[in-house]
Amino acid sequence: MADERLVVVSEDRHREYLCGLIQRRVLPFQAVVGPVKHQRTLTQNARLWLLHTAASEVSGYTPEEAHEEMLCAHFGYTEKERTNLWTGEIEMKRIPNKRSSTRDKKEFAAYMSFVEQFYGEKLGVWLPVGEN
Repeated sequence: MADERLVVVSEDRHREYLCGLIQRRVLPFQAVVGPVKHQRTLTQNARLWLLHTAASEVSGYTPEEAHEEMLCAHFGYTEKERTNLWTGEIEMKRIPNKRSSTRDKKEFAAYMSFVEQFYGEKLGVWLPVGEN
């Protein structure tokens, strides 16, 4: 939604801004308050894509296809019916229940462990620790 805002409050001036923002909102509205969740890092993401690229070299999947498969395997998926643009036939498409880009550092680390273990065991693909 375009009018949603995420406000990280780490100083008194941020708290004052948030209070003003709440005062100006039209009722009803929803607010969620909780601890700061630190998003996955660029280094974590770069390592993930190195893994997907290495897996693509031995699996026949593109890195993007491998990524979608790993998301579905780890987070689960929902099947959606769609029409194939080239054949016109109805087919089922798997849609991951979660995306890696919205995971916090802890969730992303668990996902990375899953991907690294899967690629190592099933494809013999791994990256040395610290390589990215």
